[in-house]
Parts: sequence; structure tokens; C-alpha cells
Amino acid sequence: MAVYKRKDRGTWVARLSGPDGKLISKNFIKKSDATRWHSEQLASRERGDWIDPRDGKVTLQQFYDQWAARQVWEKGTERAMSLALRTCSFNDVPLARIRRSHVEAWVKTMSERLAPGTNKTRFNNVRGILRAAVRDRMIASDPSEGVTLPRQRRREIAMVIPTDEQLRAILESATDDFRPYLFLCAFAGLRLGEAAAVQLGDIDFLRRTVKVRRQVQRAGGKDVEIRPPKYGSERDVYVPDALLNELSAHIARKGLRDRGSEAWLFTGEEDQP
Repeated sequence: MAVYKRKDRGTWVARLSGPDGKLISKNFIKKSDATRWHSEQLASRERGDWIDPRDGKVTLQQFYDQWAARQVWEKGTERAMSLALRTCSFNDVPLARIRRSHVEAWVKTMSERLAPGTNKTRFNNVRGILRAAVRDRMIASDPSEGVTLPRQRRREIAMVIPTDEQLRAILESATDDFRPYLFLCAFAGLRLGEAAAVQLGDIDFLRRTVKVRRQVQRAGGKDVEIRPPKYGSERDVYVPDALLNELSAHIARKGLRDRGSEAWLFTGEEDQP
């Protein structure tokens, strides 16, 4: 019997078999609602886009734990995804019960204490989990679809470029060991982690280039990780003579030429980059 009334409770039950042969049932107050749900389930099963209602009982956190274990991620990506989910206000809600209102309320709360860029990053990370749940046929649709995020400032307005006078003051006030690092960031356009990971063999004085092949990332505490540059941005950077002269003086002062091509240009505690 597809739809029947329970005499003990007076509710209507819609029941059908799943692909695994197990019976799936749902209770309704009205017979019309039970009939409609049963018809919708049969129709979606015929179309091949049926979602097992039992899968929706898995919480967002539970799904993420299973899904994340299968992903090929850098450690930084894994940390960012986990952080976004930990701060998500509906991570303990079953997938089938997550509504757009949940997402909107979370975004609103973030907008009151986080920068728009951080808000967008965390939203996109959680949205990636929800879309994975859709692809895995755990839920039929993504509840974050169409949610409006806080407006970000235009890049040319948000970015502040130091003036010549400011940069000169910074370089002149820096120590001898730190000034070459600042030179490399300022005049080669390297990210902080990329500049920290430069080795002696990355500098080609004849061709006036610096190779960017890796970056330094903090892994928590004082530990560091060496990994490829973000977004596959390995590159050779042409640099001015003034930068090469500064790097040459630094290499001579630190005696790096005797340490081989893999010597770190800039080191901290325990010779870590």
C-alpha cells in the first residue's frame, strides 16, 4: 500500500521502496500531502534524479568528515576548509534541513565582524561542501545558491601602495639582514612567503632573474612548511641591478656561497627559512 492511514495516530503514511529494496516511509497530517510526496518520489526515481531521504539525515559536519578524507588537498586548503566549517552556524544541521535562511543568517553574522574578503572566502568554502553534497546526491539542491554577500571594495581603492618616500624610510630603517628581504618583496613583486623561500640557486646574476619555485607557510607555532607557490605561480622574475647588488652584498656578508645552491637566503631560528 503506497499511502495509508495509521489508525493508532491518525496520520497518513507514504511508503515506497528505495533502490536497495528497503522501504522508505514518511508521515503526514493530510492525505493530499502524503499522496503528493509519494508521487514526487516516484517521478524523480523514474527520471533518474531521485535523492534518498535517508541521506539528508547526515549533518553537514558528518558529510564533510567523509568527503574531506577523499580530497587531494594541500594542508593549507584543508585548514581553510575546516576553519570555515567550524565557524559555520549550521554545521550540525542535517543536510535535508539546511535552508537558504541558515546561510543568510550566517553570512549576516560574519559581515558584522569580518572583512568582506574573509566573509567571501569562508562562504565559498562552505558552499563547496554543499555542492559536493549535491554531486554525491545527498541533497537535491544547493541552499547557498543566490545568497548575497557583502560588497567588496574595488581592488584599486582597497589596495594601498607605499610612496617612494615611505619605501625609502622603511628600507633605511631596516637592519642589514632584513633589508635584502624587503628589497626582494618591493622590487621583484614576490609574496612574503615566496621571498622567504628563495635559495641561493634561484638567483641568476648573469640573466638578472630570480626564480620563484616555492613558498614558506606557517604550519602552526614555529614550524614551517615548504610548498609550491599558490595557484601554480612558478615564474622567473626579471629584476633591476640595484636589487641584485643588494642581494649580492647580503650573500657575501652571510657567507652563503660556501653553503651550496640550496642555501636559504633568509633564515630564522634553527636555520629555517
